[in-house]
Amino acid sequence: MNSELRVTHQYEPIIGIWVKAEQRHIETFIKNWETRKDVQAFCVYDLPPMLPEGGIIFLHAIKLNRLIAYAKYVGYEQVKGWYEHTKFRDDRLWIEERERIWQTFGPHRLHTHDKDEFDKFWKAQMGVRGLFLMKDLQRLQKTISWDDSMKILQVFRPLGFSYRYLIESQVRQFLELIGLEMEIQIEGILSPRVILKQR
Repeated sequence: MNSELRVTHQYEPIIGIWVKAEQRHIETFIKNWETRKDVQAFCVYDLPPMLPEGGIIFLHAIKLNRLIAYAKYVGYEQVKGWYEHTKFRDDRLWIEERERIWQTFGPHRLHTHDKDEFDKFWKAQMGVRGLFLMKDLQRLQKTISWDDSMKILQVFRPLGFSYRYLIESQVRQFLELIGLEMEIQIEGILSPRVILKQR
């Protein structure tokens, strides 16, 4: 009896994120990258996303309600002092982290070039919990509708989080949506890397 054996992997790796931010912040990241070609640091209120190196970031401007850029993920940092600040009202470590991040990444790798604005942002967030690092920022050449993006995310209006993880098939759908033909390779298991090659 002849039979064909088909093996299907049930696990589909997470290799991307959809991120929402203010348009002016995304524009600053793009301008920083175009000017200096230096890794950009995106502060988030949620815990920082953890992706394989080379994962894809899709940057969504919340007031425009559309994707405006994409980038490559290169790492993350967790911020110290958030728990002490919110639980015990101990601001010392929280403020030290604010200064460390500004000294490490500012003013040309953060969403603002102005220290006072960064301090106000830090305070308004009531504790940034982390930041992720990105490079190779590219502005989209076409307009992507809100409905098309939400179909891929499989949600209606995601308001309660800064970012949304994307599995490989969703990354491929977003790449197709924005008109990019990319070959995706995933190398390694313990420390995977995502390698994208434009066709």
